[in-house]
Amino acid sequence: MQKKLKILLYMLGVFVFAAIAVKGMFAVTGTSEFCVSCHTMKSQYKNWSHSAHSSRAGCSDCHVPQENVVAKLAAKTRDGFNHVYAFAFDKVPDPIRLKPRSQKTVMNNCVRCHKQLVEKISMEGRKCWDCHRGTPHGY
Repeated sequence: MQKKLKILLYMLGVFVFAAIAVKGMFAVTGTSEFCVSCHTMKSQYKNWSHSAHSSRAGCSDCHVPQENVVAKLAAKTRDGFNHVYAFAFDKVPDPIRLKPRSQKTVMNNCVRCHKQLVEKISMEGRKCWDCHRGTPHGY
């Protein structure tokens, strides 16, 4: 019985440590300043910082799934590895464009934040940036 209690307490400690580590990672990597610190997104960051979105939404608010912590962690891990690889091996595309998976995430986040504005609009076959091309990066 004593051994089972030790194992249970150890597992609880590992879980608590992991939860704190994930929360800390989200806090550090969730800022727009972090995104631009090692990114080649200087012009996008500059345009965003002068937009109305800069006071309401950061990079992660738009570019990372917000449904749940598992989706958020998976996307941040996957995208983080992809970004490091592209940067390290000089494979950053110019211009940078959203991949289909990222388009879906950004679209979901546009609708999530602007739900009252778009609830009566048919979004069938359309993306927000079809009409709002320069939002928030100004291209």
